[in-house]
Amino acid sequence: MASEPSTSTSEIQTDTTEPSQLEGTILNLIVAGIVGGFAISVDHLYAWYRNSHNESLLNETLEKGTQPDVGISEDKLVPRPVIVERLKKILLPHEDQSNYYVICGEHGTGKTTLTRIASREVGQNKKKGIQGGRGVIYVDIPADIEAFGEAFGKALNFTFEERISVTAQLRKKLLGDTNYEFKPKWKRAMKAFKRASAVYKKNNPCHQPSVIVYDNINCLVHKYPEIIDILQDDAKDNADDRKYIAVFVSSEDSVLRRMESRSSAWSRAKKPVIEIGDLSKEESMKYLTEKRKINEVDAKNIYELVGGRIVDLKTVADDFLAKQPFEVIKRQILMEVEEKFNTAQLLQKQLHHEVGKKAIRALLDSKELSFTTFKEFFNNYEEASKVLETNIFAYHPEKNTVSFQSQSVKCYIQEKADIFIK
Repeated sequence: MASEPSTSTSEIQTDTTEPSQLEGTILNLIVAGIVGGFAISVDHLYAWYRNSHNESLLNETLEKGTQPDVGISEDKLVPRPVIVERLKKILLPHEDQSNYYVICGEHGTGKTTLTRIASREVGQNKKKGIQGGRGVIYVDIPADIEAFGEAFGKALNFTFEERISVTAQLRKKLLGDTNYEFKPKWKRAMKAFKRASAVYKKNNPCHQPSVIVYDNINCLVHKYPEIIDILQDDAKDNADDRKYIAVFVSSEDSVLRRMESRSSAWSRAKKPVIEIGDLSKEESMKYLTEKRKINEVDAKNIYELVGGRIVDLKTVADDFLAKQPFEVIKRQILMEVEEKFNTAQLLQKQLHHEVGKKAIRALLDSKELSFTTFKEFFNNYEEASKVLETNIFAYHPEKNTVSFQSQSVKCYIQEKADIFIK
């Protein structure tokens, strides 16, 4: 009788241990799942905490305001209380305010300094210990778009650390999840500002909307004009909804003309626009004699050369006090003006010389011309606008008039009377 095959001890042991290994694997997976689930919960909890913390900082910043540094010492500052008070009124809107504002003026008229002063002082009550600037965010716009985003974030105390959980980040990397995409920094900062604005309006006793000041908005007009359009559209929409008030500050007419050309968005701009001009003769002389300690005769010569443009007064006063002869200073300034005339094609045998002479003669007679009259000297609107951009003439939107851009331009024309007047 044949014997049956025997089964080894090792085979029996192997068969009996397989269920144990399977059970161990399952147990490990269960433990890992519990630990992993806990880790994911902690991960989401941390992300929530960071988001809440950042939102709290953002709301606190808007509550206090940006408080921009004026950048000029008190002993060098030319007080202009009438303008500052006017600016304060627009920085303290009432609950149903439904306009945005545009402030303009030539380079060097003091727009930035005055806007910063008003942004710091609005709502201030020293007797009651109330700090000014509440609800006002001030953004000084640089020419670089990435730097604009950084400046916007800095004004808000916004860290650009919108937190998503580690697991969400891994999902994005490994599985191509594009539901969470970073936008440009300036857009992220704007979104954060609007969130904080809603909280601010809800919580302050008078339910006033917050204010955002875009200073030097003209820095965007040549390379990024579409961003100005977006900011203007948003200013219009949020003025309609009474959510926040925007204030645009510009040194170039091209910004104003672009904004005006967009009729729907322009409908919510407060008219007339606010123009900040030069110092008066009295203010200029007071600055030169009291702040810079220049005798009255020399101060008068300086004023007659550069007028009340504070940036020019400061530059010439610096050079004069550094012992540069006045005639050397004058020659340098007139050379710079001549280069502007060359750029504008207004010199002899240049494209706009003949029509330019007519406008110059008319301005010497009347100091200001209506914009319509000024345009008539040129072949078309585009030609008149192009010449306006070259800083020989200045457009004044409050009165819709044109004048010489500066006293130094007028001084140059008088020095070259044989070319422009005779």
